Amino acid sequence: MPTAAADRRKYRRYDLSIEVKVQPRKRAAAAAVETYTRDISARGIYFDFSEKMEIGSELEFELNLPPELCAGKNVRIRCRGRIVRLDKPKADTGIGIAATIESYEFVRGE
Repeated sequence: MPTAAADRRKYRRYDLSIEVKVQPRKRAAAAAVETYTRDISARGIYFDFSEKMEIGSELEFELNLPPELCAGKNVRIRCRGRIVRLDKPKADTGIGIAATIESYEFVRGE
């Protein structure tokens, strides 16, 4: 039987482990933290994070999509979002964070 959270989802989730650099908006001077997604959809992302965060906090994050997903090219996407759920910390992976993807832009090669 589907859960209530699954019933509310509008977009399909994909179990993908993709490199993501996360930057909490209120700590703009701090370095971005590198981690990996556990799943992703058109409007949301789930990843493990080593630092304490709060629901409602704004984030900036950059995804590096691998060539096998993007017609043989590396694609970087810079996103902004907000934390909507925190899952209990796991000793080896940190806190599970579910965040929205509220806006994004493709980053051209530098």
